[in-house]
Amino acid sequence: MREALVPTKYFEKTTETLYGANKQQLSIQYKLTNAKVCNDGVCYNTSFLMVKNLSQNVILGLPFIHLISPFKVTSEGLISEYLGKEILFPFTFPILVRDLNDLKNKSVFLENQIANINIKQDYLSFLKDDLHFERQKKHLDDPKLQQKIQTFKRKLESEVCASFPNAFWNRKRHIVSLPYNKEFFERGIPTKARPIQMSSSLLEHCKKEIADLLQKGLIRPSKSPWSCPAFYVQKNAEIERGVPRLVINYKSLNDALQWIRYPIPNKSDLLKRLYNSNIFSKFDMKSGFWQIQIDEKDRYKTAFTVPFSQYEWNVMPFGLKNAPSEFQSIMNEIFNPYTEFSIVYIDDVLIYSDNIDQHWKHLDIFLQTAKHQGLVVSAPKIVLYQTKIRFLGHNIERGTILPIQRSLEFADKFSDVIKDKTQLQRFLGCLNCIANFCQQLRIICKPLFQRLKKNPAPWTKEHTLAVKKIKAQVKSLQCLVICHPTAPKIVETYTSELGYGGILKQVINNQECLVRYVSGVWNDTQQKYSTVKKEILAIVLTIQKFQDDLINQKFVLKVDCQSAKFILKNDVKNLASKQIFARWQALLSAFDFTIEHIKGSNNSLPDFLTREFLQGSP
Repeated sequence: MREALVPTKYFEKTTETLYGANKQQLSIQYKLTNAKVCNDGVCYNTSFLMVKNLSQNVILGLPFIHLISPFKVTSEGLISEYLGKEILFPFTFPILVRDLNDLKNKSVFLENQIANINIKQDYLSFLKDDLHFERQKKHLDDPKLQQKIQTFKRKLESEVCASFPNAFWNRKRHIVSLPYNKEFFERGIPTKARPIQMSSSLLEHCKKEIADLLQKGLIRPSKSPWSCPAFYVQKNAEIERGVPRLVINYKSLNDALQWIRYPIPNKSDLLKRLYNSNIFSKFDMKSGFWQIQIDEKDRYKTAFTVPFSQYEWNVMPFGLKNAPSEFQSIMNEIFNPYTEFSIVYIDDVLIYSDNIDQHWKHLDIFLQTAKHQGLVVSAPKIVLYQTKIRFLGHNIERGTILPIQRSLEFADKFSDVIKDKTQLQRFLGCLNCIANFCQQLRIICKPLFQRLKKNPAPWTKEHTLAVKKIKAQVKSLQCLVICHPTAPKIVETYTSELGYGGILKQVINNQECLVRYVSGVWNDTQQKYSTVKKEILAIVLTIQKFQDDLINQKFVLKVDCQSAKFILKNDVKNLASKQIFARWQALLSAFDFTIEHIKGSNNSLPDFLTREFLQGSP
């Protein structure tokens, strides 16, 4: 920059040197730092060397070209992109073709350099994260740290743990009411239910349990007009515990109560917060619902009968339809200020952090919050300072997720031949926990869902093969990564005559990592679509399935349909036969993506996902 353009008070001394095109050194004593070059509302921070007798007022050299890279070179000038906006830096005078080609080559060279630098930076970042994680794990083995953790656990046990859930009502009470539906009136209270008879051994157990609940102040004797029957169940979970479970049939009361529709959070949405966490601690609220008091005026509604008497609850009983929502609402109100390091799912709480020091601070906040709010934590279920944790039915470790083995044991509890409709419904219902982990689940299940229709065809080898394939999939599920909000995303879709499949990937350390799968079969109407229609519908259905991870993000859509780019990016003619494409365009217009065509032969999953398997290949 020519010196005379800027007041000298902004100059700084410099020892930098600069040579002209004639290789002669220019006279430079000062430089101008923290300057801004602005163009079309966009400003770039840079610096200038001050030259006394410069022929031009300002010359933007290689440092500035590096600053605006990557850029395109045209006959008009250099075009850079900033936040999706193209910025033109015009040439001040016509440029020779030779020089223009040199600039274009320079642009390509710079882009390649930047790409290589980014790859190296990603790899160094990965190594840094890997080293950080290993250091954390090693530090956790330190006996002094373990002693400190045990000391903190004892503090938790002494300050927020107790043997009964109403131990800390003196600190704070959480009270809820049980309002009736507007259509319900007291005169409509059902006739008192007769007590359900029990065996002598269960009756003795019931007397002891009732006495314990009375002693803890959780129930009280009742003369309420309401009376719901109580009984014991001894299913697998109760048999494993060795203790039968008291159940109250609150159907008649639930029908009369107003719905409290506070949302229970989606487990998948909660787990996404853990993409960058290394250290975990887990807590369980003791007898969760029993920590909530019922408003005095509504307690009579909870009355239940046993063979020897009638009682009503002072606390929220299990079995009321609003109990989960009421408890979630209270827990969210308590922990919502700390969502950056805590997850609450009804009575389960997970504290997560990047490192050990940070985790101490987060745990201290949890302790003080639980203490202040009068919460009771179950001492036996406290888990502290883990690098791998079981939470919400999944194993979680360093940004990866996999269903826990217990969630997968259902597969071995069913025969390969499931002719009973109810049993088949149970089997298919159990698959929900692995839906994101199986790349062709809905497609494998198609013949089994056909069996749920009215008057199904007889069970065949095709059905048995489907059950066996599902069981094999369950035993070899692939570990998925938790979706990172800023990592580049890739969506791949595949289509056949019978169904479709999709994969969501993200790029980490220059590698494509699997995030989620989706698959489906065409209904009777979709089955009649042309091949192109099916290809586009597969794209729409897949993106809609993954929309919570794709909205407001750029991503790459990879498809083996050559016409997809033309159909989705160009205006559709106003013809009745084309309206469906216009509707699909509108659905996808909320997403920011580019389309890449990939040949089916170059794709690792489509044949297996949507063609060979659907055609019955073993």
